[in-house]
Amino acid sequence: MIRPTARPRRVLAFAVLGVACLSLGLRPQVLEVGRAGPRIWVSDGDLLSLRYTQSMYGVPVEERLRVEHGSLVLFEVVSTDAALEYLGIEARGANNARRVLQDFCIPADSVGNHVLFVAGRSILLSSVAAEGGSIRIRLVRQPFFIYLIHQLREPWR
Repeated sequence: MIRPTARPRRVLAFAVLGVACLSLGLRPQVLEVGRAGPRIWVSDGDLLSLRYTQSMYGVPVEERLRVEHGSLVLFEVVSTDAALEYLGIEARGANNARRVLQDFCIPADSVGNHVLFVAGRSILLSSVAAEGGSIRIRLVRQPFFIYLIHQLREPWR
């Protein structure tokens, strides 16, 4: 008797779950990193950060964001005083920024070595395929079945 491998069983389990969830209308909130990049299930209150090297001063910058009511809220930027001033931020510390975003883009040819940290994962944005010269990071609501399909195909794990 030939035993099925783990992948076909996983595909079957995802298909069954997907059909069940499609019929229930589940639409998780997902952080989409590029069109073909990873998709990460997020909930209100989840934190993510974008770390990179600021090109003018060559110093590290960390932008901290929180998922709130279907948006990404930039609430803190950590860097040197000069870099903060360049970014138009007048203070250091928690809540030194307040910007509500639906999405943001990183130029594909950026030299800042951008890394996105979310849900215990680090994603080097230069490893994500660009579209139109940039990598778009955004929150979307998608059917659970579509989310499962992306998880099956995702080479990012």
